[in-house]
Amino acid sequence: MERRDRSAPTSVSALETRDIPDAETVPEGGAYAVIAPASSQPGAEAIVLGVLPPAEAVAKPSPLGKARAWVDKRFYALAAIPALVVITAIVAVPLGIGIYLSFTNYTPIQPTFAWAGLVNYVNIIHNAQLHVVINNTVIYAGAGIAIQLILGLGVALLLARPLRHMAIFRVVYMMPLMVPGVAVAVTWSVLFNTSNGWVNYFFGLVGLPQLNWAGGSHTAMPTVLIASAWTGIPVISIILLAGLLTLPKEPVEAATIDGASPARVLWHITLPGLRPVIAFAALFQLVNLFREFALFQIITGGGPGLSTSVLNYYVYQETFVFGELGLGAALAVVLVFIMAIPLITIYKLAGRGR
Repeated sequence: MERRDRSAPTSVSALETRDIPDAETVPEGGAYAVIAPASSQPGAEAIVLGVLPPAEAVAKPSPLGKARAWVDKRFYALAAIPALVVITAIVAVPLGIGIYLSFTNYTPIQPTFAWAGLVNYVNIIHNAQLHVVINNTVIYAGAGIAIQLILGLGVALLLARPLRHMAIFRVVYMMPLMVPGVAVAVTWSVLFNTSNGWVNYFFGLVGLPQLNWAGGSHTAMPTVLIASAWTGIPVISIILLAGLLTLPKEPVEAATIDGASPARVLWHITLPGLRPVIAFAALFQLVNLFREFALFQIITGGGPGLSTSVLNYYVYQETFVFGELGLGAALAVVLVFIMAIPLITIYKLAGRGR
C-alpha cells in the first residue's frame, strides 16, 4: 500500500481541487482527503494536498444565488422577450385587426364594425375580376423569380471569379440596392415612355418598331418585369455570391483534376452545395415580388384594364380608392395564404435536399 505524506494538510474547497492535476478524494474520517501522486512514475507516493469539509458543512446556495443561476440558464430566452413584445405589437396585433376587419362591412361612409360573417370572402369567390388579378399575380411572381434567379446566379458566378479589382465591380453592381423603389419606378417609366423614352429612341435608330410599352396589354407586364429585375437581380446575386465564397474548394479542384467540365462541376457540385442559399434567396425575393406596389402604381397604374393589376395593388384599390376596408382586409388575408403556398413549398424542397 502506497504511503501518503500528511505534512501540513490544508483545508481546500471543491472549486480549488478542479485545478489540481490527477487529484482525487478519498474518505478520511468525517471529511475527504485530497490526494495526488508525487510524480508520474508508477508506484509513486501519494501526497495529501488538503482536506475537504463534510458535505453537510459545505455552505448551501442562498436564495439570491439560486435566482442568479436560474437567470443564467435562461438568459437567451429572457433576452428575447423585448424583441418578442415588439414583434407582437408590430406584426401580430395589426394582423389580428386585419383578420377581424375582413369579417365586417366597415367603410369610411359607414364607420361601424358590424359583423358580416363570410360575406367578403363569398364576394371574393364570385368576383370575376379577382380571378384575373390572381392570375396576374402568379405570372408576375413566377416569371419574376425565375428570371432573377437564373440571371442572378450567372452574375454571382462572374463576381465570384478571383480577378483583379473584382471587389470594385461587386460594389458597383450592388448600387441599385441603394435606390428607393419610387425612384426606380419613375426612372423606368421615363425610359419606357412611348413618345420620348430612351428605349423607343434606340429602337428607332436600329430600325425596330417603337412600342407602347406601359400602355399595351401584351407589353405592360414584361415592362414591369424588366424594371423589377433591375433591382431584384442584385439582391439574388449578393446572396448567392456569399454562398459561393463559403463553399469548399476541394471538391471542385478534385473534379477538375478528374476531367469534369465546368458545366458538370456547376450542376453536380456547386448547385447542390448552394441549394439552401438558393432557397433562402428565392424565399426572400418572392416576398418582395408579392409586396411590389410602386412599379405598378407609377409605370402602368394597374392597366391597361386589369393586365398588370396584381393582388397587392388590387388590395390598395379596393381599400383606399373605393373605401371597401372590409373587402380589402379579406383580400389581404387571401394574399397572405397565396404567398404562403410557394414559400412553404420552397422551404420543404430545400429541407428535403439536405
